[in-house]
Amino acid sequence: MTVDAAAPPRRALERRAWTVVALATMCSALPAFLTGALGVQLRDEVGLSATDIGLAMGTSFAVAAVLSAPMGRVAQRLGPRRAFRGGLAVSTLSMALVAAFARDAWQLAAALGLAGGANALNQPSANLLLATHVGDARMGFALATKQSGMPAAALLGGVAVPAIALTLGWEWAFVVGAVLAVLAGVLLPADVAPPRRREAQAELVGGGPERAEPGRGAATAGSTAAAGRAGRSRRAARPDLGTGLLVLYAVVGLLGSANAGAMVGFITSAAEASGLGPGAAGLVLSLGSLLGVASRMFQGWQVDHHGILPIQRLVWLFGLGGLGVLVMAIDAPITYVLAPIPAFAFGWAWPGLFNLSVIRNNPSAPAAATGISQVGVFAGAALGPAVGGVVIDDGGYRLLWLLGAATLLVGSMLAVLLRTRIRASRVATAPALL
Repeated sequence: MTVDAAAPPRRALERRAWTVVALATMCSALPAFLTGALGVQLRDEVGLSATDIGLAMGTSFAVAAVLSAPMGRVAQRLGPRRAFRGGLAVSTLSMALVAAFARDAWQLAAALGLAGGANALNQPSANLLLATHVGDARMGFALATKQSGMPAAALLGGVAVPAIALTLGWEWAFVVGAVLAVLAGVLLPADVAPPRRREAQAELVGGGPERAEPGRGAATAGSTAAAGRAGRSRRAARPDLGTGLLVLYAVVGLLGSANAGAMVGFITSAAEASGLGPGAAGLVLSLGSLLGVASRMFQGWQVDHHGILPIQRLVWLFGLGGLGVLVMAIDAPITYVLAPIPAFAFGWAWPGLFNLSVIRNNPSAPAAATGISQVGVFAGAALGPAVGGVVIDDGGYRLLWLLGAATLLVGSMLAVLLRTRIRASRVATAPALL
């Protein structure tokens, strides 16, 4: 990675980094979300069925899941801007291909599969860019901003229907998305030397304090050893945590994203089936997306300013979100007015903290580490809507929400186990910190 000697002041660089990364992350998710939002137009004007569209979207996330781990290593070796620009170029190409050529199911699936491969590279590249541009004191908020790109893409997809698809044509929505991806690639900041990182917080030591002072470095004997390991690991692109712990992270991410995928995919139809009008049912998803964005930003701010462990907050978000989804199983109109508030505000607010925990525990190779953990997130995003549709056909919406609540509650328990195992691992490898 090159270091820009004329870099602007750190704070301005940080603001630019998380703003552009949020835009770029949104563009990475646009191909799949635009396809879902434009489903009616693709059905009526192209002749694609709901199954065709669903399989094409599932292909995107499935390809991302398969390629996430190797693309994380690629991002680690290329550096954040070079890797991110390459991924955004492929995202641009995929949207251009959909607009120009996707007139059959296999063509749409192929183009979205290409977009999934790009997303597999873009996500760890975004995490690495933030890890090298943003200091610890603002890292939680920066990652929350980046992760808000996903619900923002869902909102933009909904806005694109009346604003573009119904006026200019559905193809132009993808053209506009491609232009945004090019703009995001141009605006990406240059690579810089990463800021000094403090040691991971209470996960490092068994029975350690639940809070750590934000923004302060840890000047310990272990810091020097960690710095040496970091230099070697950057060259080798190897995470600090063992593969087993990163796989456990991936399982937690799979459970959280599977519920989120099912909730985003079916809450509108579920609300309408319960008795709400189509307009009100659509507002349920819009309100939920806005709550998800606001809560992600708030959670990131809190972690930065109060020294809260991201893995500990993750436990609570999964648990409270699971209770909100459980209330939706009552399957009455009033529950779709009230229950989405905790379901989205908690159950869809965890991705920024999830990535923050992975990055803090793998300072030597954040892109390689999040590439592994992101496998579960992508897999859950693919499985949630696919399995959810089968559940609805066989058992109805009530069963879907019962299963969704169960996945979040199990995820909360696994997050507790993950934290315990990380502590044990750190104690075994760095006893001098005790």
